[in-house]
Parts: sequence; structure tokens; C-alpha cells
Amino acid sequence: MLRYLLLTVLLLGSFNALANPRYSDPDGCLSCHAYSGLNYIDENGVMRSSTIDRSHYASSLHGSVPCKDCHREVVDYPHEVENTEADCSESCHIEEPSEGVKYSHNVIHEELDKSVHGGGWFKGLTGGNRLEEIETEQDPSCRRCHSNTLYIAETQLEKFKADFDHAETECGNCHQGQAWMGQFGGHILRRLVGRRWNNQENNQMCIDCHGDNEKMRDVEQEDPETKEKYPPSERFIHSADSYAKTLHGRLIADDSAWGASCIDCHAPEGWKHEIRSFTDPESASHPDNLPETCGQSNCHGYAKKPGNEGFTMTDMHAVSLVDLSKVDKPFQIDDLLKSNWFWSSWPLMLGGLVFMLGSLVWWLFYRHAKKIIPIVGGDRFERVMIGRKSKAKRKAAAKTATANKASKPRPKKVEKPSTELPVVTTKTEPNKETEQVATDTEEKQVPTEDVQKSVTDKLDFAVQAAEQGQQKSETSDEAKTEQQKPNGDQDNKGA
Repeated sequence: MLRYLLLTVLLLGSFNALANPRYSDPDGCLSCHAYSGLNYIDENGVMRSSTIDRSHYASSLHGSVPCKDCHREVVDYPHEVENTEADCSESCHIEEPSEGVKYSHNVIHEELDKSVHGGGWFKGLTGGNRLEEIETEQDPSCRRCHSNTLYIAETQLEKFKADFDHAETECGNCHQGQAWMGQFGGHILRRLVGRRWNNQENNQMCIDCHGDNEKMRDVEQEDPETKEKYPPSERFIHSADSYAKTLHGRLIADDSAWGASCIDCHAPEGWKHEIRSFTDPESASHPDNLPETCGQSNCHGYAKKPGNEGFTMTDMHAVSLVDLSKVDKPFQIDDLLKSNWFWSSWPLMLGGLVFMLGSLVWWLFYRHAKKIIPIVGGDRFERVMIGRKSKAKRKAAAKTATANKASKPRPKKVEKPSTELPVVTTKTEPNKETEQVATDTEEKQVPTEDVQKSVTDKLDFAVQAAEQGQQKSETSDEAKTEQQKPNGDQDNKGA
């Protein structure tokens, strides 16, 4: 019997779950605002729409909040536009699940009120005064940075569908309806996907305002002590441009998790809304607090140790990081003239100028030269890369060769045999070989060691040939003299 009773209760419970999907409009506002085409032109000539997409609202961040929790002045139907003003600091009727108290943005408003954006609107917000706020207010309101976006951001929608493609089948067996899928599926399952906004999206909220240089020039800053107002500095105007040049900005642009966003440095604690001026002693970017700010977990932990003050004092918004063509009167900015980056660029500019002048000289005088050896590094390149002796070694070798040649004792000069043989009584024909060698020696005087050596050898051979010829001639003369002596003696005897 008990078993059948339990089965009946389960069946009735599942029937109720199927028949009664959760409905998020207890005030009945969507009875009118869910109709499409509720467009009209207001007194300022702006086209506006009163249509609310039911499924979008149910899937949004405020999908669980009844309309009158924010639009509390709406009590009659039809209502006046003025009665729709919203106050973001009020508490809601929903309960915060972890503590069991009504959820409220008031703690966030208290942080915002202490920040440099404390003058922004947080109540009296209507659809009709949005343009008025943009044109007249320099501090952002809640809605300028935040909108009633979907629980699942568009950038995470594909990942959500891939990870939870079973949500409508398994969970939808009991829980049905767009309201439940939007509120529970977004509010609960979204947290398993990750952060609602990544660092790029966080930074974009800041860049939407601080990236507009002309808009930043119109900002009036106030001295916290004297309450005197003064125009912003170029450092403030170009804060988004200078941040984009830093390593943090480049990492964020590359979608790296290691880059620090604007909020990570300027409001690292609490509800991330207490952004104070760097001159405020309680600011996270104040020089005295930088070791703690930069030394957060997963950041520069060594920044807290003594001796690293120089690292923490690195200016992440230095004007010297910005293209000077974007800066108004750059050489009149004190921060720029004090920057080490600025002064260190001058030697680089001087080196570039020298390089340009050297290139001009080369183009005018040396570009047609067959071989140009650079003054710096050219000798080493030839010696290491090409294997050629260095210029200094080549000069030294030439000097050594000249010195050795000068110190070498010269051989005794031997008179070169003339083309005419010595006059002798015998009819000796001239040595044709000697003539030919002497003639070749005179014609082929090439200033090389090998040729000179061959010429010397030929001359020695010619000299030896000449001496041998002379000796033969002398021998023949002596023989003839001997032959003539007996005839002479006989003549003498006869006489």
C-alpha cells in the first residue's frame, strides 16, 4: 500500500513539473510589453521601443527579479514614464542563497561612491534619459558599464552548448519552460563554464571611455583637498594608449591569462568598483601600496620583498610609451622630460642618423666599387666565414716578404754574354742556344718568383755554355800554336 502511495505522489509531482513551468512575471508587466511593435518617437525625436523579449528577459541576469523590484513607482495601469525610474542601490525581493538575506547592490554602490567614478548616476535611471546622461555626465553610471545581458555571454555560448548539450534532455524531463532554462540553466550551469567576462571584456568596458582621447580632454579633475578643478594631464588622456603598449596590455590583447587587466591593478579587492586616484593613500595604485598590489597571488610575488621598489615604480602609463604625434605639445610635458624611455631614445636616434649619413656617402662614392670591406666586423667576416687571411695579416706578410728580399745577399753579377762571341782566331760559330736564352730572358721579365727563378736558371746555363765555348776556343788556339812551332824552329835553323 505504501509503495503505491509513493508512486502516486511521484507521478503527481512530475505532472506538476510538466504542467507548471516557472513563470518570472508575477506583476503581469509582460501582458503588454511582450507584444512586438511597441515603438514610438519621444519628445526628443528618438525612436524608442517598449517591447520586451520574454525569452531574453527570462534568460538575462535579472530574469529572476520581478519588474517592480526595480521599477517601484509603477502602481497604476497604464503608468507614466516618470514612474519607471530604477534605483540600482535598492534591495531585491529575491534572497541571496548563501546567507539567506535579500540581495542588494547597495554594497557595490558604497564602493563606487568612494571611487573616482562616484559622481555617476545610480538612481533615477529610465530609458528616456540615457542620451542625456551620455551628453552631460562625465562619470559613468551603472548602466553605462553594465547591461541586462544574458546569463550565458555570447562569447561563451558555443562552449556552453558543447559542454551542456544534454541539459534540455536530462534536466528537461522534469524542468521545462523558457523561464527555468534561462534562469536555472544560466545561473547555475554558467558558473561551470567560467567567468562571465574575460579580461578582454573587462578592459573593453574601460577602453570604451578612456580610449576616446577627445572625450578624455573634456574631463574635469578635482583636487581632493582644495576641491579646485583642473584639466586632465596628457598622461591621463592617453592612459588607454600607454597601457596597450605595455606587456600586460599585449598579453590581454593576445587573450593570455597572464596579463593583468585594468581592474586587477586598480580595484583588486572587494566588489571591484573602488577605483581610487593614484594620489589617494588608500588607492591600490598608490606608490606605497604597489608592492601589495603587484604581489597578488599568481602575479609578481617578489614585489613585496625589500629591494624591489624600482620594479614597482615602473610607470605603466608613461607618456613616453605613446606615439608623440598623438600628444598635444609633447615637449612641454614634464612627465615626458623626466622619462628614462624618452632620453634613452636619443642615442638610438643619433645612431640612426649616422647610419643614414653613412648610407648616403656609400651611395654617392662607393656603390660602384668592386669590393667594400666594412670597417667594423669586415675583417673578422673574411677571416672566419670566408677563410681568407685578414687584412692586417696580408699586410704583415707583404712586409715580411719585402724585408726578406732586401736582406737576402745578392749573387755576384755575371756579365751577360753579348750576342757577339769573343773575337778569336778560329772561326767559331756563335752559340745559337745562348743567343736564344738571352733573348728570351730579356723579353720575358715577369715580376713573379717562379718566372724570376726560371730566368735565373736559364742565365746560369747560358753563362756556363759561354764559358765552355770560351774554353774550347782557347784550347783550339793552343793547339794551333803548337802546330806552328816546329815550322818556326826549322826556319831558324835554316837561317
